[in-house]
Amino acid sequence: MSERKKGKSLLKIPADYTVVDVETTGYDQRYDKIIEVGCIKYRGGQEVARYNTLIKPPKNNGGNYVDGYIESLTGITNEMLSSAPTFDNVAKDLWQFIEGDLLVGHNVNFDINFLYDTFTSFNSAWVLGNDFVDTLRIARRVLPELEHHRLEDLDDYFDIGIAHHRAVSDCEATNVVLQKLAAIIAEKQIDLSNRGKWSKVDLRTLSPESDSVMVDSPLYKKVCVFTGALERYTRVDAAQIVVNLGGLCGNNVTKATNFLIVGDFDYSSGVKGGKSNKLKRAEQLIAKGSDLQILSERVFYDMLSDVEEILNG
Repeated sequence: MSERKKGKSLLKIPADYTVVDVETTGYDQRYDKIIEVGCIKYRGGQEVARYNTLIKPPKNNGGNYVDGYIESLTGITNEMLSSAPTFDNVAKDLWQFIEGDLLVGHNVNFDINFLYDTFTSFNSAWVLGNDFVDTLRIARRVLPELEHHRLEDLDDYFDIGIAHHRAVSDCEATNVVLQKLAAIIAEKQIDLSNRGKWSKVDLRTLSPESDSVMVDSPLYKKVCVFTGALERYTRVDAAQIVVNLGGLCGNNVTKATNFLIVGDFDYSSGVKGGKSNKLKRAEQLIAKGSDLQILSERVFYDMLSDVEEILNG
């Protein structure tokens, strides 16, 4: 797949925008498909229109549209999808609804990547180059004291009380989060353009959330280090998964490092030469014979999928 020509990620509170959210058969754009799209258009902070549809994907190897996990997570059943339109039937209306508008979402790169690939697969001229605002990114800046910044965490923090994992309800929750963050920014006079100093979590201090450790995990007793922004998780959340699987995490690349996981947002730029210091250090150590592997974010997720298969096997 060629490099996506996406719009710019903006760190701002917009007045006019469309909140987007997609539900999917899984987490990897290479293999998984959209099963629901929700969009709510706002002008001056007020809702003016909304678009929502289920989308019937191809059946999987088990002869279903989604597996039991996705059914349980979203409430979208195989029966519901059996009578839903295919993407071909909704593509034009959806494209016209979001075309050219500033898009807002929580961890919005996930949604945009799925929409981008789905649109270009349908019509190569439909390149989703909309600029976008990620409320996850803003929340991390505005509420650094929170351990996690998932939509569910912010829902609890702001006491919003909206159900999750359906496209439109997630759009509604995301818009409330945006407005709550905007109020904090105004009250505290936070300058989003000023990066300032980030408070860092010492990943070496994380401990497993369960007494049961999976000794046959490929991460067992392996030291993992992250570089770059991850699409699916915060760095702390990803590191916690590693630790839960018996691995260890470091803050920097050393001779003890076994895996360097490179966020997809930085992986392509790293290939082009704009490499992080961690990536450069890892390459130097590998050249000297260190037992160290560099993993793209997607390969890291493939490794986690292998672990899930072992657990379910």
